[in-house]
Amino acid sequence: MAIKDLRSFISVLEEHGELVRVKAEVDWNLELGGILRRIYDKGAPAALFEKIKDYPKGMRILGAPMGRGHTTIYSRHALALGLKPDAGYGEILKTYVERKNKPFKPVVVKNAPCKEVILKGDDVDLLKFPVPFIHEGDGGRFIGTWHAVVSRDPEEGWTNWGMYRMMVHDRNTTGMLIPPIQHMGRMYQKAEAMGKPLEAAVALGTDPATTIVSCAMLPDRIEEQDVAGGLLREPMELVKCETVDLSVPANAEIILEGYIPPGERRTEGPFGEYMGFEAGRSGPRPVFHVTCITHRKDPILAVSNMGMPIHESQVVMGITMAGDIYDELTKQGLPIRMAYMPPYGVTHMIAVSTQTPYMNFAKRVAHSIWGTKAGSMVYYVIVCDADVDVTDFNQVIHSIATKCHPSRGIYQVPHAPSYAYMVPFLNDKERPIGDGAYALLDCTWPKDWPKETIPVKSSFDVLWPKEIQDKVIRRWEDYGFAKD
Repeated sequence: MAIKDLRSFISVLEEHGELVRVKAEVDWNLELGGILRRIYDKGAPAALFEKIKDYPKGMRILGAPMGRGHTTIYSRHALALGLKPDAGYGEILKTYVERKNKPFKPVVVKNAPCKEVILKGDDVDLLKFPVPFIHEGDGGRFIGTWHAVVSRDPEEGWTNWGMYRMMVHDRNTTGMLIPPIQHMGRMYQKAEAMGKPLEAAVALGTDPATTIVSCAMLPDRIEEQDVAGGLLREPMELVKCETVDLSVPANAEIILEGYIPPGERRTEGPFGEYMGFEAGRSGPRPVFHVTCITHRKDPILAVSNMGMPIHESQVVMGITMAGDIYDELTKQGLPIRMAYMPPYGVTHMIAVSTQTPYMNFAKRVAHSIWGTKAGSMVYYVIVCDADVDVTDFNQVIHSIATKCHPSRGIYQVPHAPSYAYMVPFLNDKERPIGDGAYALLDCTWPKDWPKETIPVKSSFDVLWPKEIQDKVIRRWEDYGFAKD
């Protein structure tokens, strides 16, 4: 059964031991952020905070909603897709790819849970909600950390859902980090060049499909609202906004409506970011003006605490970005077996396994990856032979150490695009213009080596006959070992 709202997802998490209800009072100022950081570090369940200092009963926060799972790293992501919590990475990735390729157009409904309370004019107050101050050193309280921002291309009319951090300035304005490398950033550039504001709406506390697609790096003109329907296997229900010409997820907990005017900038940031460091130094950034707030009664704000792995970025974006890359490469006819983003690679690294039909095929794979939207922000590509399980990173490290020649096997591309302030290894000259680099680690056997010169893998499944393998496995307990 499709999970259509955050409250249903909370029930599923609780049913599978992936959620704890925190009834003790928790301070929104740093304490809540510290709890979330420890949840990620320990692989503890998600937390539903039911009593928040300075806020009335009924105001709640769901923390670490899709971070590192308690059952497995990816268990909350698996549950979000209706899979068993112990589903493997490959099953989750291929489920995502299969469903995103079968999208559903959304339906617009007249009545929606997100309209139970409607606030306009002087009643608009962002700090009515328990917006947390997450990390010491943050530029302010961030209301948008696990959400979906809806905008429309002012020239072409297609709709984008994305996740762009939002820092509260005052009761009705926030900062918004919308870099030009992202779809909404380009939409804002177009609107600004036309001298027009860009309308936007923000869905806070959504069903998991909405946040999954908001993390995805889909190509231009592919609408996330359709792909979300694919993940649900039925159309998304949307409702029209009150003050802007946009439609939003009908079952969201909170909706913020408004606009981003051309030319206006206010200081935003910094913020502890997805790659594990404080990033996006404070600077002048666009301002989102809130014209209307609608919300459910007793709303729940979803919060992610970005920082050192493993949190939502590595879990969800790791699946969606690798899935988008896998999908693009297989559609190009490349014989890719699997694509894997290791959590500690913070989406800057991908390992792929593939057959190698011709010389220098790894370069073809790498350039194909860098040519995709998702792959444009992957700075390290590791290409392994088809017999390597890249989801087992020990095998990847072994391939690097034994097959990647320190000179011939490493291929560098200077002056490649990067996510500017989100890439810690860039210097002060490179950072403002996003002047990065790419590297390929070719861990495949050279195609021009004679077969007899390629070393034979000394492993159980290669050097022992099948009948001996079966016998050893069958008699394992007879030898006195514990059952596998």
